[in-house]
Amino acid sequence: MKKVVALFLCFFLLVGFTIVPGSGVEASSSSVQHVFSPKSYTHYGGTTYAVKKFTYPKTVKVRLSNGRYAYRSVKWSKVSFQKDDLNRTQRLVGTVHGTSKKAVWSVRIKNYPVRITTPVIRSVGKKQIPSMPKLLTAHFANGQRSTYKLTWGPRSTNTIGTKYVSYRASGLNVAFSGKVKLNVRDVMLTQPVFTILTNNEQIQAVGKIHYPEKGIRHYLIAENRETKKQYKKNIYPNRDGSYKVASLPLKPASYNVYVQSGVKRTSPVVVTLKDGQVPDDTEADIRKLLKGLLLNIDVTNPLLQDIVFPQIDGVTFSIGSNNDALSSSGKVTRGTKDELVTFTIQAKRGEITESITYTNILIPKRSQTDEEELDLWLNSIQIDNPLTKNIDLPTYPGVVFSIDSSNPAVVSSSGVVTRGDQDVYVNLTVRATKGSVTRTKSFPNILVPKKDASAESLIDDYLNRLVISSPVTTNITLPPLSGATVTLTSSNQAVVSNSGVVTRGTTDQSVSLVVTVTKDGVTKTKIFLGLLVPKKEGGAEGAVDDYLAGLSITSPLTANIVLPPFTGGTATLSSSNQAVVSNSGVVTRGTMDQTVSITVNATKDGVTKSRTFLNLLVPKKEGGAEGEVDDYLAALSITSPLTANIVLPPFTGGTATLSSSNQAVVSNSGVVTRGTTDQTVSITVNATKDGVTKSRTFSNLLVPKDDALLTAELDAALNAINLGNLINLSTNISLPSASNGINVSWSSNQPGVISNTGVIQQDPTESKLFILTASVTKSGLTRTKTFNGSVAANVQLVLGDDVTKIKSIFGTLYPVFDLSLPTSLNGSPLTWTSSNPALMTSAGDVRETDIVSPFTLSVENASTNQIINMSTQDVDTGLLGGLLDTLGTIVNPVVNALGGNSQNATLPSQYGGLLGIGAKSITNWESSHPDLVTIQGYNVTIKRDQQDHLVVLQAKYQGINQPIPIIVKLSKQ
Repeated sequence: MKKVVALFLCFFLLVGFTIVPGSGVEASSSSVQHVFSPKSYTHYGGTTYAVKKFTYPKTVKVRLSNGRYAYRSVKWSKVSFQKDDLNRTQRLVGTVHGTSKKAVWSVRIKNYPVRITTPVIRSVGKKQIPSMPKLLTAHFANGQRSTYKLTWGPRSTNTIGTKYVSYRASGLNVAFSGKVKLNVRDVMLTQPVFTILTNNEQIQAVGKIHYPEKGIRHYLIAENRETKKQYKKNIYPNRDGSYKVASLPLKPASYNVYVQSGVKRTSPVVVTLKDGQVPDDTEADIRKLLKGLLLNIDVTNPLLQDIVFPQIDGVTFSIGSNNDALSSSGKVTRGTKDELVTFTIQAKRGEITESITYTNILIPKRSQTDEEELDLWLNSIQIDNPLTKNIDLPTYPGVVFSIDSSNPAVVSSSGVVTRGDQDVYVNLTVRATKGSVTRTKSFPNILVPKKDASAESLIDDYLNRLVISSPVTTNITLPPLSGATVTLTSSNQAVVSNSGVVTRGTTDQSVSLVVTVTKDGVTKTKIFLGLLVPKKEGGAEGAVDDYLAGLSITSPLTANIVLPPFTGGTATLSSSNQAVVSNSGVVTRGTMDQTVSITVNATKDGVTKSRTFLNLLVPKKEGGAEGEVDDYLAALSITSPLTANIVLPPFTGGTATLSSSNQAVVSNSGVVTRGTTDQTVSITVNATKDGVTKSRTFSNLLVPKDDALLTAELDAALNAINLGNLINLSTNISLPSASNGINVSWSSNQPGVISNTGVIQQDPTESKLFILTASVTKSGLTRTKTFNGSVAANVQLVLGDDVTKIKSIFGTLYPVFDLSLPTSLNGSPLTWTSSNPALMTSAGDVRETDIVSPFTLSVENASTNQIINMSTQDVDTGLLGGLLDTLGTIVNPVVNALGGNSQNATLPSQYGGLLGIGAKSITNWESSHPDLVTIQGYNVTIKRDQQDHLVVLQAKYQGINQPIPIIVKLSKQ
C-alpha cells in the first residue's frame, strides 16, 4: 500500500512540474543556476507623445540546473521619469518567478516632451489664405524647448464660420497631432472718422477694415443728398486694415458719406461742404466745430496706437501730456512697462481754443502677448454693484466678449438685466477670446435688487431694459408696461411712423426715436439717436424683410396663431413658454393670466431673419359659455394656401358663421373662387352660445391663382398683337405697351439694329435681320411671342462706304487707258464728273500729259455725292504705252464674272505680244473689297451680299511704275 501511495505522489509531482511552467516545483531556487539580464535599453519620447511607448520585458532568460534554458516571468522595479534621472543609467531589479535570484536591467531615459504650445491660426476673411504656423514648440522634462516642422491638413476659407484644421509633427520616437480652430470671419468695418480737408473740396476718412474677403473692393462713397449722385473712391487698406483716404473733389453740397466693402457699409454721416468757408466764421460756429472735432478723435483705453487728428483748414491740434509715452503730435511710444497717462488735446483756430482732457489712460508695455492684451481689456471692465442696468461690453477688433452668468434669467449672457420681486445675488464671469486664447475676469456676489414699487423706478427699469437696435429693418413693437402709457415719437415719420411702422426706401436713411413712458404722473424718455434704416434690399433679403414687417400678433392672445404663407420661403414660430403657446402656434389658456414672447423666423434662399413680439398677454380661461366659445375658436384651423371650400365644424349648443373680407374670393358660406392672380383674404369666424359672442380672424390667407386660366389669358393678350409687315423696314415701328389690359415688355435680339422700343438705331450697308420678343407677365407667370423682321440697307451708305475703300487703293493713272465707269448702283443712276476733262473725261477716258497732274472724279446718285482724288502721268515708255490698249480685252472675262452670278474667276498673268514685242508679266493684283472679292495669286473668289458695290481691281505691270486701276460693278446676290 505504501508503495502505491509513493508511486502516486511521484506521478503527481511529475505531472505538476510538466504542466505548470514557472511554478515553485519547476523553478525552485536550486533548479535555476543563472538569470540573464535583458539587453540595456535607451528610451526616447517619454510617456505622452512617444510613438513606441516604454514597456518592461515580461520574461527573462534563465539557465536551469539540468543545463537547459528557459524563460521566466519577471516583475520589475519602476523606472524613473523624474528630471534628475534623465540621461542617467538606471538599474532596474526584477523579481524572477520561481527563484530567489534577481534580474538586473539597465535603462536610460532620454529627455522627452511633457507638453506642447498649441499652434494658433489667426482669423482671416472669406477666401483669404491663412498664415499657417510652420513650427510646433515642445517643452521638455528638463525645461528645454525644441521645435518641429508642422504638416497641416486641408483647409478652406470659402465660407464664413469656424473650421478645424488638423496638424502633425514628428521627431525621434515622438509624434504630435491635433486640431486647431480657423475662424473665417465676415468683413468688419470700424466706423470711420470723416473730416474736411483744407481745400474744402474733399472729405477724408480714417478707419479700419478687418477680415476683408479676397477680391472684394472697398470704396469711400460720397452721395449728394439732393441729386443722389454717388462719387466713389477706391480704398486700399494697409496690412493691419487701417486706411486714410480722401474723396474725389466735390462741389459745395450736403453729402451722405460712408465706407462700403462688398455689401457691408458703415453708418452714413452727413458732411456739408460750403463754398469758401469751413464752416461759418462766427465764434459760436468755430467753437461748435472745434468741440465736434475733439469728440471725433479716437482715444481708446488702453491706448495701443497713435492718435490721429482731423484735418481742417486753419485748425491745429496739440497734446499736453504728463508722460513722454505720448508726444504732442499724438505718437504713442510703448516702453518696457505700463504707463498711466493724463493728457489734454487742444484744438485751435485763430485765437479760439477748445480742449478735452483724458485721465489715467493706460499705454501698455510693448510686445504684449494675446493673454496680456486680453487682460488689459478685462481690467478696463467694471460692473456696478448693486446692478440695476444692462451691462455694455466693449468692442475691440478681433476680440469677442461674452458673459457667463450663474442666473441667466436675471443677467443674460448678453448683459441684459431683469429685476424681479426679490433681491438676487449673481456670480458673473466676463470672458474675452482672441483666436485660440481666452481670458476671464470674475465678478462674484453682484446684487441685482428687486424692482422698486415707485412709478419712477418702474419707468427707469423699463427704459433701461428697452433696446432698439440699429439697423432697423422691421416694424418696432414696444413692450407694454402695466398701468403706464408708452408712446413712440419719430424724427421722420416717412421712415418710421409714431406707431412703429418702418418704411424702407431706395436709399439708406437715418432716424432718431424718442420713447416716452408716463405712469402715475411721472414721465420719462429715452432717445435712440441716428438709427440706420437701410434701403430696401432686392431678392430674398427684401422678401424676408417685407414678410416680417407685415406680420401682426396682437395682445391679448386668445386664439391659436396661424402665420400667413411666405411664398418661396418658410416661416416658423419660437415661443418663450411652450406650455402657454407652442412652437406650432397652439394657445393654451390656464387658470391665470400669463405672458409670453413669440419670435417669428423667416427664411428664403439662405437668408434668415427674425422678429420678436414681446410680453403678449394670454388671459386666463373663462368658464361657462364664454369658455366653450373660446375653446371652439381656439381649436379652429384654416390653413393657407386656401384651395378648397371652408366647412366649419359643428358647435354643439351654439352657432358659428363665416365673414369674408372679399366675397368674390371666399364667400360668407365658405365657397372659394380662384382667379388669374394670387389673392389674399381674411376670414373671421363668429361663434355664439347663450348670448356670448366672440370671433377669431385668420389674416392674409392665400388663395393661389389658377395657372390654366392665367396661361389662357396671357396667350390671348399675345395673340392680339399685330405688328404688320416687318421686312425691309426703313422707319421706326410702334410697339404696343399693353394688350387686353396686360402690360407688354419688348426686347430685341439686335438692339444695335433696332431698339427694344422699335427705334431703328443705325443705317446698315446691308439688310439686317432681327427678332422682337413680346413678354406679358401676370402673377409670376410669363409668356412670350416672337416677331421676325429686317431693316433695309441705306443705298447712300453703300456708295459712301465703297468710295471710302476705293480712295485707299487709287494711285496715278496712265493715259491711253479707259476706265469702264458703272452707270448705276442698286437701281440708282450714277453720274461721274471729272474736274479736268483734259486729263480724264467723265466717261473715263485718260488723256496724255507730261507731268503728274492731279484732278478729282466725283460720283453722284440721288442722295449723295462722293469725290475721289486722282492724278495722271505719261507712261513715257515708247511702244509699251500702247500695250495698255489691250488691257480692257484681257480683263473683260473677270468684269463679266463680277457683274454676273459667278463665284470664281481667273485674272490674266501677262499682257502684250503685239507687233513682235514679247509679252510682259502682270506681277500682282489687288482688290479694294477683299471681304467680297478675294484675290489669291491670279484666282478670284467672289462673295456677294444683298447690295451692288463699286469695286477696284488694281494690276501691277512689268515695266510700269504705277499700278493700273479698273473700276467695275459687283452685282448683288
